[in-house]
Amino acid sequence: MNALPGHSRRDVLRISSAAIAAAALSGCAGADDTGGSSSSGSSGTLSVGLFEVPVGFAPLYSNSQNVRWVTEPATDTLLTHDASGKLVPHLAAALPVAGPGGVSYTIRLRKGVRFHNGDDLTAEHVAASFNFIPGSRGKSQFLSLLAPWFNKAVVVDPLTVRLELRMPYGILPDQLARIPISHKDFIAEKAKLVATGPFQVDKVVTGQSMRLKRFDGYWGPKPTLSAIVMTSVPDPSTRLVNLREGKIHIATGVQPVDIAGIQRDRSLKLHEIQGTGGIRAMLNMTRKPFNNPDFRRALAFAMDREGVREAVFHGEAEIAQGPLGPNVIGYDAGYRPYPAKADLNQARELLKASGVSKDTTFKIMVSTSGAARDIAQVFAENWGRLGIKVTLDVADPANWNRRWLIRDYDMSLTVQEYGLVGGSMPLSQFTVYRAASRQNPGYRNGAFDRDFGRLFATSDEAERAQLAGKLNRILAEEAIELPPVYPKLLVAQRAEVSGLDERALLLGRLNLRGVSISSR
Repeated sequence: MNALPGHSRRDVLRISSAAIAAAALSGCAGADDTGGSSSSGSSGTLSVGLFEVPVGFAPLYSNSQNVRWVTEPATDTLLTHDASGKLVPHLAAALPVAGPGGVSYTIRLRKGVRFHNGDDLTAEHVAASFNFIPGSRGKSQFLSLLAPWFNKAVVVDPLTVRLELRMPYGILPDQLARIPISHKDFIAEKAKLVATGPFQVDKVVTGQSMRLKRFDGYWGPKPTLSAIVMTSVPDPSTRLVNLREGKIHIATGVQPVDIAGIQRDRSLKLHEIQGTGGIRAMLNMTRKPFNNPDFRRALAFAMDREGVREAVFHGEAEIAQGPLGPNVIGYDAGYRPYPAKADLNQARELLKASGVSKDTTFKIMVSTSGAARDIAQVFAENWGRLGIKVTLDVADPANWNRRWLIRDYDMSLTVQEYGLVGGSMPLSQFTVYRAASRQNPGYRNGAFDRDFGRLFATSDEAERAQLAGKLNRILAEEAIELPPVYPKLLVAQRAEVSGLDERALLLGRLNLRGVSISSR
């Protein structure tokens, strides 16, 4: 692509993104859709601007934010959280009953629940959703995390299912609030969704938009909205312009640089959520010099965490000390193994003790999108002060995932929303460091593995917190993972929108069921 006169390549890409977004918005707007805040308010149709509307949106295949956010209005889970955060039955008629030794859970289902195609919800559908787990390796990011514990789901009777485990898994009830239940005949369909939620898929423009209409046969409280339109608007600046102009009601993925302007605009409201997400900064310990603990700790002390917070997130982040962030079980706000600003004297002493040459070089693998590149640039500058030459290795998302799985990187860096899978439990943060994990970067620690097993087996909340904190300290003090900050989740909405669930946002979820639009 050649740049237009007076425009950089980045400008051209932003202009192109804006044009594509405008086309997508006009393509999905109609008499009952969007096209302005007043028309969509009178029709009861909510318009949401997302980074991406995925081509494949079967919820059991992927735990990505884009898939979950477009499918959550259409799906239900066995359990859910009430306004206080307490687990309560949803599709289940009661809380699950644990069997002897905690290696099974029996769940009684609610009567009178129907799928969008009119079929009744039965234990057969629930069992099929869970039995997708053993065959999901390489297919389902969401369910494959449960595979080490899960054995099989058994139909006891038409309204009762028993989940059988390989070993005790005390957090299973919490997980039942995250796993969507699908119709057994459509589980493997990546572009067809038949579930039991208050909305059902109505129209899809591949890769551009998805329209969900209210499901009048819904078993639970009926939503106020008649429809929700999810629209792909890749450029965050374009999303914000569309929000101000009333073309969309909610804009996700707000950039920190835009916060002040949104706060001054009385027609808008900003949600700043310190959720469970984080920055995954992994070192490949199968490669030298990352197998050297003194070298890793030299990098940790030379990191300017405050610099990342200000330069990349404009202050909208918390300084990180290990993989566990605020709102995650085991987080300790007073734990400070590393300084907020770089301690170059300590870093130089550790580098000298490591025996690694100051002239060493390595690459940070980042994706083509997101804040990871900006963070990596700050890291490169930080570590350059030690004499270490660091360059960026930019990979498209598909290549990034492939290379990460086969450990084809020196250091990998990405921003992740962990809450979609683990809630407040550090499932994603810790699972990759088990010796048996396919994603393990070369870390081996028998004590870590034992405590990891205890963490997810126990039903005692105090023990969970103690074990999670201990594992976080191990990964931080051995400099196994080096997140600089815990970023905030930023979502903006128009002032006429109410009912957006901030508790759900804490866990990286976008719950639109209680949203309404007032007329002006």
